[in-house]
Amino acid sequence: MKKAIIVIGLIAVLCFSVSAGGKGEPKEGEPSYMLRFGHVQTEKEEYHKAYIRWAEAVKERTNGDFVIEVYPNAQLGVEEDILEQMRKGSNVGWQTDPARLGDYVEEFSVLYGAYLLSGYDDFEGLLGSPTINSWSKKLEDEFGIKVLSYAYAQGFRNVMANVQARSPRELRGVRIRTAPAPAWLATVNSLGATATGLPYGELYNGIQTGVVDGAELPVSAARALSVEEVADYLIETRHIYQMNVLVASAEWFNSLPKEYQDILLEEADKAGLEATQALEAKAGTDMQYLLDNGMTLIPWEELDSEAFIKSGQQSYEELGVVEAKEAIYKELGK
Repeated sequence: MKKAIIVIGLIAVLCFSVSAGGKGEPKEGEPSYMLRFGHVQTEKEEYHKAYIRWAEAVKERTNGDFVIEVYPNAQLGVEEDILEQMRKGSNVGWQTDPARLGDYVEEFSVLYGAYLLSGYDDFEGLLGSPTINSWSKKLEDEFGIKVLSYAYAQGFRNVMANVQARSPRELRGVRIRTAPAPAWLATVNSLGATATGLPYGELYNGIQTGVVDGAELPVSAARALSVEEVADYLIETRHIYQMNVLVASAEWFNSLPKEYQDILLEEADKAGLEATQALEAKAGTDMQYLLDNGMTLIPWEELDSEAFIKSGQQSYEELGVVEAKEAIYKELGK
């Protein structure tokens, strides 16, 4: 079934790459440009709502001549395949993350190293970062992937599991679901856990069936996925302040009129910052919802935070991004 879904998604991508935004001429009344934008989250999540606002704003500002179609729940297929379609010039976009981009430009992985960012202020301080912009240029020039926006933060990721733990030692041997990318795996392993790569859509079933003992994710995502139904403890590790990245084909992007390029980027940033601020504002409410519905909180203050932070530094060494971490810290004044 999975293979069939992937094939269907790729066929759809290929078909649309020769329609609006591709090589063909639009029919009368149709938009001249189209972006098929996908992500793995559900329709209930704040990011999906942001992408709908982005699409509406772009359509309005171009008088319907540029349309973004938004596909949640990984409907376009597997992320790795979508990224490769971008490199070939298809008119597809995707919500990805620095860990995935680290497969192309190694330095991106540092942004998901353990305890790199202390919160929203650090995230905001990196918007427009010369260091990160240099990585973006390399990604575009050498791999054909264009960054549309970095303005999407999802808050702290925490461990949610069916075991109690207050230190890396107590997490030893605990199988924690994370995304199947080297940076994710390295960071979760550095916390003492046993990182297990599973697709986002398999997170709930993975915990429910015992394939994993828990997962690590922001409270907003945990609420949207009903993680409180399958995990007993919310361990407030705060190990990653999650940044997400919107990307598209550089070849496709460069085929757009300059005015449309600017509109696409401006509205992506605007929608992202609105979503980020909304998630920050309701993080406490989302956490309380999880607790009210059966989870037990083990707060940051009860953890051996020094041990977690020290242990987490292994992730930078394993990924070979110690120098990149120092460059980011220098920009943040740390």
